[in-house]
Amino acid sequence: MTYRNYLMIVFATAVLGFTANANDISTSTKELDVQSIEFIEEDHSYELGFDTSKYLPEGFDPYQGQFSVSSINYMDLCEEIELGFETTEYLPEDFNPYAE
Repeated sequence: MTYRNYLMIVFATAVLGFTANANDISTSTKELDVQSIEFIEEDHSYELGFDTSKYLPEGFDPYQGQFSVSSINYMDLCEEIELGFETTEYLPEDFNPYAE
């Protein structure tokens, strides 16, 4: 009987200890103020060993205007390649490279 009482006392003490150290959720949550965040901007200047202005157009300004994805001219590099022999002879029947 004393062993059971001892376990109950240890269990009750542990529960009381955990609840005494528990934090209240409502007081631990703080609102984030975006203005209080410090942004550290490091100056990354790289020396390439040559003058890059020779290779840029006149009046080039990388920070002017807005960029539009539709202004990019995409080149389709999917050209038909001629190997000089028929590849189907070396592939299994009903071969489908796009099947999963």
